[in-house]
Amino acid sequence: MAAQGNGADEKSGRAISIEEYRELLPKMRSVRESNETAKVLDADDYFKVVRKQDTRPAFWKFSDVKATLDRLAEEPLREAERRFCTTVNGDTGELVGASPFIFIGWQLVHPGEEVPPHRHNSVAIYHILQGSGYTAVQEAGSTWTKFHWEKGDTLACPSWAYHAHYAEGDEDTLMYVVQDMPMMAVSRTLFWEEPLGQENIRHMVTGTSPSWSVTRDMGGEG
Repeated sequence: MAAQGNGADEKSGRAISIEEYRELLPKMRSVRESNETAKVLDADDYFKVVRKQDTRPAFWKFSDVKATLDRLAEEPLREAERRFCTTVNGDTGELVGASPFIFIGWQLVHPGEEVPPHRHNSVAIYHILQGSGYTAVQEAGSTWTKFHWEKGDTLACPSWAYHAHYAEGDEDTLMYVVQDMPMMAVSRTLFWEEPLGQENIRHMVTGTSPSWSVTRDMGGEG
């Protein structure tokens, strides 16, 4: 049976100091019985819900992707962040991926533009379809390295490594991006930091973060 509430901020994931925690500790509600989210299923019931529908093949024509990219190319760089679209297989449901655990994105960067430094705990693989420039990546031991790329090159950026992209030359840069983001999202372990700063690390779950960046307001609490 639960004791009375503690009156603390109800927003999930709000960062608190150790001093706030010590103050809250004696006021926290106590639970001594199974709560409303705790279920007990027998094997038959469990296997009815654990099975998921199969995914059908998904095929995207580049002309459809390019139509979205062309529209994004004409728009101002919104809040200095991204011009990208993603290809999603509708059969993946809440996973929202090209396959259940894989995200595919297409990112467009105009010459002279920067995709600001940021990091996330999903691994990111960037294949350069067009353009030239470089990506600055923080490696182990806090060393930063510039990886200069051109059409046909591929860069694998490790989990939770800071990185930023810079487009050079005279033509737009087009990146084909693959991440394991859906796997992180469905397990509620996706984290993002943008802009730089420990205070901007966001746990990407509903009620905690509506967007990857603190500079973007996607509506609602966050």
